[in-house]
Order: sequence, then C-alpha cells, then structure tokens
Amino acid sequence: MIQTSAIFRFPKSLMDRPVICRVIRDFDVEVNIIQAHITPEEDGHMFAIVRGRKAAMDGAFGFLRDNDVQVILPAKNLVWDEEVCVHCGACTAQCPSGAFVLDPATAKVIFDAKKCIACELCIPACSYRAIESIGSRLGGKGDLP
Repeated sequence: MIQTSAIFRFPKSLMDRPVICRVIRDFDVEVNIIQAHITPEEDGHMFAIVRGRKAAMDGAFGFLRDNDVQVILPAKNLVWDEEVCVHCGACTAQCPSGAFVLDPATAKVIFDAKKCIACELCIPACSYRAIESIGSRLGGKGDLP
C-alpha cells in the first residue's frame, strides 16, 4: 500500500458525475478528503490523501485524467521561514497532519517536513508570510483557488 497527497481540479461540467465515488468503488482506493470546494456554478477543487496499491492508484488517477479531472501530485511540500515566523501558532490550528505544532516548553512553532501532506491550509493562516509552497517559489500557483 502507498499513500500520496493529491489535488484534483474538476471542470464544472463534471459536477453531476460521481467520479470520486467511481474511483473508490472501481479501483479500490481510499480517498480521505481534507479540503474541497465543488459547486455547479464554477470549477471545483479537492485536496485529498489517497491510499491503495500502486497499480490501483495509477488506474484511478488515469481514470480521473481521462474524465477531464486535473490530477496534481505535489512532489515537494512547503518552505517555512523560521526567521520570519513570529510563532503565533495560527498555522498549527490549520494543520491536519501535525507537521506544524507548538512546543509546549518554548511556545515556539516547530515544523516537521516529513509529516507535511502539502495541503497548504497553513499558508492563508500565516499573515506573516512565513510559509509558502514550493510551487509559488518556482512561479506556480501557491495555493488552491
């Protein structure tokens, strides 16, 4: 079994089709939805943790791509600038994986990159801009629309 973070971008034309349901059922993968915004009025996006056998996940991602869903598998996670960080802890409240935590002894933020799932929920929480995605640093989009 393998596990990966994935961002899915859906065209609004797919809103009446149960593509994620089909992925779970037909390819026997687990999809843990962390964040989603999907409405009939506009294109949607979803951030999820996907788990399953490699062949099943390859098949599931292929099915999604064949059905006009953009599949983004983040290769890198986040950059945290401790020099800019004021250790307010706002990021820790948004971090579902526990990559950002407050040290109870020092009340300072600690970032464990190995736990980061690249959901990017911490980025808008940090008003000091101490966190950015690798994608934004390389000129890509830094967060979900």
